[in-house]
Amino acid sequence: MARKTGEELEKIKSKHGVDKLYSWSRVNSYHTSPYEYFLRYVKNPLEPEPEDREDCIYGVAGNLVHDIMERFYSNEITYEEMTDEFEDAWLTASVAELKFDRNAEDKDKKISAKYYECLKHFFKHHKIIEYKVDLERFITVKIGNSVLQGYIDCCFRDDDGCITILDWKTSTIYKGAKALNECGQLVVYAVALHQLGVPYEKIKICWDFLKYVNVEITQANGKKTERQIERNQIGEKLQSNAKMWLKKCGYEEEIVEYLDLLVQTNSIECLPKDVQAKYKQSDCIMYVDLTDELIDKWHNHVTEIIKEIEGKEEEYKKTEDDKLFWESDEQVAAQSYYFATLCGYSANKHKPYKAYLERLDREKEEKENLYGGVGTDSGTDGDDKNEDMSWLNDL
Repeated sequence: MARKTGEELEKIKSKHGVDKLYSWSRVNSYHTSPYEYFLRYVKNPLEPEPEDREDCIYGVAGNLVHDIMERFYSNEITYEEMTDEFEDAWLTASVAELKFDRNAEDKDKKISAKYYECLKHFFKHHKIIEYKVDLERFITVKIGNSVLQGYIDCCFRDDDGCITILDWKTSTIYKGAKALNECGQLVVYAVALHQLGVPYEKIKICWDFLKYVNVEITQANGKKTERQIERNQIGEKLQSNAKMWLKKCGYEEEIVEYLDLLVQTNSIECLPKDVQAKYKQSDCIMYVDLTDELIDKWHNHVTEIIKEIEGKEEEYKKTEDDKLFWESDEQVAAQSYYFATLCGYSANKHKPYKAYLERLDREKEEKENLYGGVGTDSGTDGDDKNEDMSWLNDL
């Protein structure tokens, strides 16, 4: 679906009686880094501060995956062409020297190889959604006194009349508390559908974690269990269970050969048919229960963040003091991986991050100076060689 034009968005604002439309990415930008929000939306309201770090591949990887999935489900490319499209896009990103890790070349190569293997496996083995899908569906939702707009990656109605909201993710899998803390966008989109008249009990929310595959495994007692496995580790992770079934199915003399093949091919298709039957693979789709508590949590979260944003923006108009949006050292430290690896702004533009790095450098220098002369000749007449150093025990 084509994105809304500026004129169309203005009409939506007029319809709802608001002078600003928020989006999940805008709200989440403030939650991740208030100062990044300042650079992107406040410093120059008409145009974001240009990013000075464009070497991160995470966003590019996510976009290329969404583009390929949209083109496939729109019948622009075939199932088989998805893999070719992915490899072409991946090569382009590699030529552009985009990085998974900006600070360690070996780590970057390792992560890149894993992503490539996992995503290529996804496009070769993606389980096609059997229902008619609606892609990039535009929605608006009223949260408190504010209106948010956004685009749902994929949604579809199943045979039970339930509408599933699905988001394709190239990130590490979310489970447990992590899932509850990351599902805000899905919940907000569910609220949007509810405001259009869909009962909450008829809405499902989920992610499809593309780097992972869900494997239903038959155990020795006949019971079935499910595991979420990174797609490049299927052969390795199924070694123990496959060994047991190879033995039970009469392939004891060939166990070593089959297990080696399982690792080398990373596919259960190398196993005998009767052993293959003990496994069932599907996309790693993880659902989150859409409870009243979860809806209230994210409604309150969005309301509070927007209230904080608007308060600071009004104050900035009066003072032009960017420190209104500064994070504390503790906040920066908690997001240090994000700033080092993912953020589009370097320390040259992200002042709180720069201040944090400078403080770390000072502390390191002070520590080096403190211990620099311990145990060495002072270079004077030697009278201080027997100086009491017991105070070090209290450090």
